[in-house]
Amino acid sequence: MAIIGKVYPAKMRVPVVDPFIIVGHHKDNYPKGKEDMSPSETPTNWIVGQDFDSGRGYNMYHGSHLPGFPSHPHRGFETITYARTGFIDHFDSLGNFGRYGDGDVQWMTSGRGMQHAEMFPLLDMKNDNPFEIVQIWLNLPAKYKMVEPIYKMIWKESIPIISLDENSQKNTVKVIMGKYQQAEAHPINNNSWAIDPNNYVNIWEVNIEKGKKFTMPYFPDNIKTQLYVMKGEILAEGNKIGEQQLLIYTSDSDTTIEATLDSTFMVFVGREIGEPVVAYGPFVMNTQEEISQAYRDFRITQFGGWPWDDNAPTIDRLRGRFSRYDNGTKEELPPK
Repeated sequence: MAIIGKVYPAKMRVPVVDPFIIVGHHKDNYPKGKEDMSPSETPTNWIVGQDFDSGRGYNMYHGSHLPGFPSHPHRGFETITYARTGFIDHFDSLGNFGRYGDGDVQWMTSGRGMQHAEMFPLLDMKNDNPFEIVQIWLNLPAKYKMVEPIYKMIWKESIPIISLDENSQKNTVKVIMGKYQQAEAHPINNNSWAIDPNNYVNIWEVNIEKGKKFTMPYFPDNIKTQLYVMKGEILAEGNKIGEQQLLIYTSDSDTTIEATLDSTFMVFVGREIGEPVVAYGPFVMNTQEEISQAYRDFRITQFGGWPWDDNAPTIDRLRGRFSRYDNGTKEELPPK
């Protein structure tokens, strides 16, 4: 086992490496919601667009009324958003919209450019609204950076979960992307670095009780494994990784992971794309000129424009999980 690095995330951003750009881990304990799904306790000491580390137990991020991220553009990469707890209302410039959460995953390929809004509705008016998401930015190789954008939901009911022992509720591997034992999950877009199995792109969530062990398989060609602990503490061949720490390593054999506390950690694996990366704001390209072009294109075209009346639209409070796509198809969860 060769340790590449052990790092503390910079607040909510986990500094993963190629083929990933960054991972955002947002965890908030929102108060009860009002009828309009905004916080019942309105914060007073905050600046819209700069509320990321308030110390009050929850953040508004870029939202002015509801927490979240009003319409903003992306180009050149994919976002894989794992909504562990709470809900997200999604709208985009393609005409897709819906609500997902409590274990669902959204896969979005920004490609040549699109806008989307991600607002966090506080649906419970009687109790607090705990919220936790993990958003993974997966890079696109140069040949795919200008493909058509696409959005698709992966509902929690379809995500494979492997039980590690008889205590199936507490010791599990959730396969969001890739393969573990007999469980396999595929990307929704052919124009993705993850589509080629030889790139070994894997994204898992592992839950393991204190004192239990988990065997982390190795990957060939010195492909890096990245372990990010969201809760608890684990040992990877004796290397301690605490909460909100990331371990990056390579190995030519399986690695034994032991939990010293009840733990939840994410696994990120993937062959390096190995191309220059220039990331600035919401764009990830290969050169500075391509970044400048992305800003010019967005200024002129707005990546197709914003078809919604509000830059921070939301769904009706009583509506459940669903997605309506730009081609007219829709999905309701649970199915009606």
